[in-house]
Amino acid sequence: MLNIFNDTFKDTILYYSGNTLENKIKVLENKLKNTKSKQEKSYLYEEIQKYKYGIQGENKILYELKNSHIPMYILHDINLEYKDYKAQIDFIILTKKNYYIIECKNLYGNISIDNKGNFYKINNKNKIGIYNPITQLDRHINIIRRYIEDRNNFIGKLIVKKIFDSMYHGIVVLANDNTVVEDKYAPKNVKNKVIRADQLIEYIKYIEKNTDSYASSEKDIISSCNNILALCKKEETIAEEIPLLNINEDITDNNKTININNDDEIRTNLKKYRLNKSRELNYKPYFIFSDKTLEELINKKPKNKVELKQIEGFGDKKIEMYGIDIIKIINN
Repeated sequence: MLNIFNDTFKDTILYYSGNTLENKIKVLENKLKNTKSKQEKSYLYEEIQKYKYGIQGENKILYELKNSHIPMYILHDINLEYKDYKAQIDFIILTKKNYYIIECKNLYGNISIDNKGNFYKINNKNKIGIYNPITQLDRHINIIRRYIEDRNNFIGKLIVKKIFDSMYHGIVVLANDNTVVEDKYAPKNVKNKVIRADQLIEYIKYIEKNTDSYASSEKDIISSCNNILALCKKEETIAEEIPLLNINEDITDNNKTININNDDEIRTNLKKYRLNKSRELNYKPYFIFSDKTLEELINKKPKNKVELKQIEGFGDKKIEMYGIDIIKIINN
């Protein structure tokens, strides 16, 4: 077995740390001070708490990494933008032999994963569908893959395709100690990517010890860090991101066909519709419908206006303005 600690550097180094969530909280807190709408206040407070939970989760993972005694460079809270693709990545870890892309989830309550890899939050024995973090993770990895491939010639692209999957490891890390994951029936490729925060270091050690590839020098690792950071967005906003999609493309264009095969595609298209409508009407996106309402739409999939009216946040006015479009998106 190769010794993973035989290179020149032996430290755990936090090379970069962003402050996306802190910036979002500041913006939302300012809005909270200036709004008089009870509905908006409730929504803003909920969003602020969500981001604070997110910070707590990321700090917990950062603590685990800093105290791992594994030689690594840590990039924390990176907002990448390449061509039309965007992603906010919680952590990228660079060791001598591998790269780890980490999606942190500080979820409250228990999580269930079914045999198709769908994620559910269990609340009082009721299952509520939630956005699949593996899909989000794969999207982030694909942005990095495309960037690396585009920097290479034909031969280089072939080499990247051959070694990329063995070097880049995507992990969803659950930061809440009280979260229980029911993954008995989950596909193996999904189950292996979801771990608890207290399992993270052992996971990394296992991968490192079982990797027989060439060990990069510290100089090479720093160069890789800088290449990744070169993709960072200069300005951070609380605008809703729709990675791997052109947000200027109109979802209601009758000349285009949108195929909705699963909940993830429905979610993406509903978000795209919400963003386009908010720009058209000069509203905030959450005035069209909130993220909570979005998940209820996906979970219940209303087929008509009567069923849509049962969704929290949809009264007669909203149904009149957006109902037909939303029903078409969900049931197309």
